[in-house]
Amino acid sequence: MKRKTKVSSLNFKVSSFLKKNHVQAQNDFLQDYLPWRTEYLSVLLDLEQLVNNGKCNDCGEGEGLIRCLSCSGTRAWCPSCVLKAHQHNPFHNLQLWNGRFYETTTLQAQGYIMYLGHGGEPCPNLSHQPDPSPWEDLGSMEDVFAQEEGDTINDMQLGVSNLVIVHSTGVYSHSVSWCQCPGAEKAHHLNLMKARLFPASLTRPRSAFTFDVLDNFLIDALECKTSAMSFYQKLRRFTNNAFPDKIPDQYRELMRVSRIWRDLVNRKRFGFGHDTERSPGPGDLALYCPACPQPGINLPTSWRYDYEEWLVMRRYVVDGNFTAQHMKMKIPEDDVSLADGKGYMVTEGPYQAHIHDSVEEREASSSRLIIFLKKSTCSNHQAVNATNIQRSNLRATGVGAIACTRHGCFVPHAVVDFQKGERHMNMDYSICNAVKYTPEPIGSTLIIYDVACQWSIHFAEWVDQSYHLSLPEGTKILPAPGILMGKYWRPSGLLSTRFPLLQDPFKSLLKKYRHALQGISDTQGPYEELTRSLDLDDVQEWKKAAEKAAQDRGELLDIYQLKMDKAPSMAEIRLRLTENELSANGRTGSVAWLIEGINIENSQDALRLSIRQLPQDPTASQRTGIEEKRQKLMAWIIKFHEAAEVMTNGMDLKGGEGAPLDNPELCLEEADISNMEDPEEEDILDFDGNIDSPAEVTEIWMPSWAASGHIMDDVVLALHQEELELRKGQANDCLEKLRQALGDRSVVFWEKIHSNKSVHHQGTRSKKELQTITLSINRHARGYSRARAAMLRLGADSDTVAVYQPLKPQDLVVSKEVTEENRHGQGSDKLAWFWRINNTEDSQKNLWMNEFYRVNWLKAKARYDRWSEELKLVQHEMFWTISWFRTQEERWRVWADESIKNGNRAYAERQASMWAEFSAQGLKNFEGKLLITS
Repeated sequence: MKRKTKVSSLNFKVSSFLKKNHVQAQNDFLQDYLPWRTEYLSVLLDLEQLVNNGKCNDCGEGEGLIRCLSCSGTRAWCPSCVLKAHQHNPFHNLQLWNGRFYETTTLQAQGYIMYLGHGGEPCPNLSHQPDPSPWEDLGSMEDVFAQEEGDTINDMQLGVSNLVIVHSTGVYSHSVSWCQCPGAEKAHHLNLMKARLFPASLTRPRSAFTFDVLDNFLIDALECKTSAMSFYQKLRRFTNNAFPDKIPDQYRELMRVSRIWRDLVNRKRFGFGHDTERSPGPGDLALYCPACPQPGINLPTSWRYDYEEWLVMRRYVVDGNFTAQHMKMKIPEDDVSLADGKGYMVTEGPYQAHIHDSVEEREASSSRLIIFLKKSTCSNHQAVNATNIQRSNLRATGVGAIACTRHGCFVPHAVVDFQKGERHMNMDYSICNAVKYTPEPIGSTLIIYDVACQWSIHFAEWVDQSYHLSLPEGTKILPAPGILMGKYWRPSGLLSTRFPLLQDPFKSLLKKYRHALQGISDTQGPYEELTRSLDLDDVQEWKKAAEKAAQDRGELLDIYQLKMDKAPSMAEIRLRLTENELSANGRTGSVAWLIEGINIENSQDALRLSIRQLPQDPTASQRTGIEEKRQKLMAWIIKFHEAAEVMTNGMDLKGGEGAPLDNPELCLEEADISNMEDPEEEDILDFDGNIDSPAEVTEIWMPSWAASGHIMDDVVLALHQEELELRKGQANDCLEKLRQALGDRSVVFWEKIHSNKSVHHQGTRSKKELQTITLSINRHARGYSRARAAMLRLGADSDTVAVYQPLKPQDLVVSKEVTEENRHGQGSDKLAWFWRINNTEDSQKNLWMNEFYRVNWLKAKARYDRWSEELKLVQHEMFWTISWFRTQEERWRVWADESIKNGNRAYAERQASMWAEFSAQGLKNFEGKLLITS
């Protein structure tokens, strides 16, 4: 009920805001539409009637039975006028009035002829003007498309043939009059190109694609992830929605022509139509990140002196994708590559030579390049362990790629195919190509890889031993484990060319800039406040240690981890007490007896949990199961009490208060809290009714259960001290298991629940696993609470009580300080007290607090320093981005000045203008933010 009230209140506030600001919501527009729905429907039906009473709007004499759905307005034409109006609009959709309704017709059926070779005008060398009359009896689309591929309807001696043309608004058939100039019969495909039509064949073109439809296909594939089959099916339905199968199938032609078109467009955009003396080299037909430092492109010539090394360090993320598979070809030697190694994929020949020479062996060898086939020891990483998987029908089982870590742009000429899993020899080749991509080497390269711990062990050795692997001189590889690349893959598994920085080069950097400012604001205050509260000598010592760790790295980075000794477990305390028990109380077995009592308490807790998990109306089988557990537990308790009389020399240890109630806040997700007010009410499950209290709430005769003020002899006092020590061990064990369970819950929540955002994917298994861990947390929390209560009843001293604090519900949330140490925004985090529990010895108490402050100060400083560095780096990236755009502009300005052909000059000027607009927009967006290096 409360939740519904909150939702209603929120909706009211949103509605009030929209009305106050005169903003219409979607539902408001729909409400406006409803009164007009009938009128709109009437207008749509009126548009189906004969236009202008069947009179031609142009000449006013002929029968105006033809209308055009593509032209603006509603006009009626006669056949001759419609041809004049559409002489240069061959891809409009016409309809013809048949006396009852409008049906689809074509320009070809009305006698339209498309002239090629002379700017749309008839060739002057035509012997006579083609007669359109042969086409007048072809009134339906079915007749037009009935011709087989390669057939012609008209005589070739007239220079007219039938041509199927695919446009973005549908599939058309046109009568084409070819140029009759001498030698023109061999240039038909060039005449089509000049008419902005791409021929499906270069020798005898029978179909063609407009440049517009090819551009549309590339955009659809990029933005809508449309396949070629789906795209062409859309065009067929545009042409004939009722019977799309009657439209000729040009799918294979679309696949072929789109590849050629993409190749031509790429070469045009990258200037290889202007720089004809140079052929594209590796990666020259692909864009790289404008914001990443690139010597000779967006860095000044003095960059080695202007920038600190960490600023210009390359940062790459490495990953593989196993959904981008490639089937084996029947005749692979016939495959024609249009851009082998010119884009993001590596050159095939050298890569295959590297794979061939990288010998696979099961045993280590110091003289050859080895790729181990043993399972990875890195968290059983599936991608590496898939090395031995054979897929005989696949040419490539996936791809591996490298992208810049900060902006998600893939590195050109660094994407490799996998043959059978993600092997090191595949990624070695990719990484080496990525490091060598920049024109001038940069010293350090950070490689973030999910199996970096395994990959980096022999990487340098493999590079030295391989003829195909190399790195620029002086390159330093810094491996780091991590997974950041999943969002850069398309859902289909292919590389996504929609890099955030290239979609909107300014929005991405401005967002990073705002985050950096917010990060500094969040971390500066806690860091400075903590520094002022600490001893200056300690701060100076810690600061020197942090500087040395940042410089030398390696194991020195362990200064950011808590250095604490693990508190003694109950097993360790039991061993120590057992070794000394004979000298302490003259009896043996007392420690085992006390341990048995603690175990009985745990069993009582488990039975109470089982009862809480029963439904409101338990079945007979469920009731019987509970009763059997009670009887077994009661028999155990009776046997324990018999032993108690021996251990205590017959002294009575009864407390008379019964077992304490479980804290409802430590029983969450187990049962309704209202059913736990009085455990004694659960006696309804006690069938016999002859037991004073159920086994799960029966008090256990141990020193900690004895009534206060109870007179004890030396034997009981010794037992008293032994139980106190065991209770400390019990508390330590429970806290250790509690920390582990909280960490497990964090992992399960983020990996299983939080990552699956849709309700459909939040499966029962994930929720069950999370619930199981929650029950474990509750169980350990109750165990600790029992141990602490026993210690208080046993008279624990103040130091012990100070260490073992009460558990609160807010303490049982996941501690991100421990489970997510490397996340952003840790400036105001605090560790729950039990994460820093240490030995209870008083001599170590101050040492622990000093250690705790040291780690927290180092982390606070690191957070503030990292955000300060992030701000500085983003400001430089803004300058590098503008410099990258200016370099592109200058390159096209040079080509424009050097161009002899008018078309080349015009295109170069247009490209230069586009890059200049990017630069100007960048200066406007980054004003007052970027750091300029001259």
